Amino acid sequence: MSFSYCKEYGKDKVIFVTKEDHATPSTIELPPPEKPEGVITKDGKINWSCPCLGGMATGPCGVDFREAFSCFQNSTADPKGSDCYDAFTKMRDCFQKYPTVYNKSGGDDDDDDGLSEALDTDAGSVGGQNADPLADVGNNGGGDELVSPNSSSVVPKA
Repeated sequence: MSFSYCKEYGKDKVIFVTKEDHATPSTIELPPPEKPEGVITKDGKINWSCPCLGGMATGPCGVDFREAFSCFQNSTADPKGSDCYDAFTKMRDCFQKYPTVYNKSGGDDDDDDGLSEALDTDAGSVGGQNADPLADVGNNGGGDELVSPNSSSVVPKA
């Protein structure tokens, strides 16, 4: 019959167990798992190690990101964050210096793909097209047909 025993090597403890030791159920009770904290902790502080930040707080622009995010979080302006323009501009400029780190083309987040295009055009148009998506739709006088935008074909009304 074999027996279990323990050896200590410096700070390490090595426990040898037998098949019989594994045959009996464990009597150890683990505490219930703690609910992970989000980006804002219970006490209202920012949790910079939250995985939801995706490493933004520690990258090459981490300081600028933390300043802008802190400014927004602590903002009392109306609308919230409107007093943080300089911090966000500094953060954006830093992001532009590191396109390989902060490149959106590899992700599926399309929230502001047309933003820079919209900012570079006249106020009434986006990307050379009228800002109103229905502005190119005509009724051809009779009202029986619609002209499809970006197309010369006529589509009957359903």
